[in-house]
Amino acid sequence: MNPEPKALSLIVYDFDGTLVNTLADIADSVNLALKELNLRSLSRKIIRTYVGGGMHRLMEQALNGTGYGDIKHAVTLFRKHYSDHLLDQTEFYPNTRETVEHFSYKKNAIFSNKPAAFIERILNALDFRHPFHAVLGGDSLETKKPDPSGLHFLMRQFNCSPEQVLMVGDSAIDIETGKRARVWTCGVSYGLGNSQALQESQPHYMIDDLSRLKALLK
Repeated sequence: MNPEPKALSLIVYDFDGTLVNTLADIADSVNLALKELNLRSLSRKIIRTYVGGGMHRLMEQALNGTGYGDIKHAVTLFRKHYSDHLLDQTEFYPNTRETVEHFSYKKNAIFSNKPAAFIERILNALDFRHPFHAVLGGDSLETKKPDPSGLHFLMRQFNCSPEQVLMVGDSAIDIETGKRARVWTCGVSYGLGNSQALQESQPHYMIDDLSRLKALLK
């Protein structure tokens, strides 16, 4: 049974891999940090599997097997390089703008493990901050996804019950987060997340293009 469009009042989107394709800039910044540490570079294919858990987890995995243990310093280097390059190749996935704007009569929010300042910079540079009523990053609260605290925060902010909320994301982390908050979940198969893990997380819905949300919630 699909959510009733009138009952669904808040759509919460993941960011990387759901709204924007940030892989190239993230991967290049990881490799710039590794180069500065005199360590081997990694392919974008490998780095793609590290995206979604936040910067600490990203660099922790990138350093695995190198013998280098100062993850905090590695994160600082990544943050520096990413700040300089986060808009080099990043762009919206097809149909993102029109789909989010289609649901302008509802509340729209972003809930990501990416630092909020980076999200804001990208949205502003791409001239698309206006549709979102809230932006939560990995540093907005004390916890990150899959902890559902961010969804609970948004539900309180917009006075929504779980059945009025849809969490949309490209990874199993997003689906787990939504299920722990007891909201509706929708996986997107085109993103950066592991497709098998996403399927196994059993979202309520699965789409291969964000525009399909319009038919799903019709």
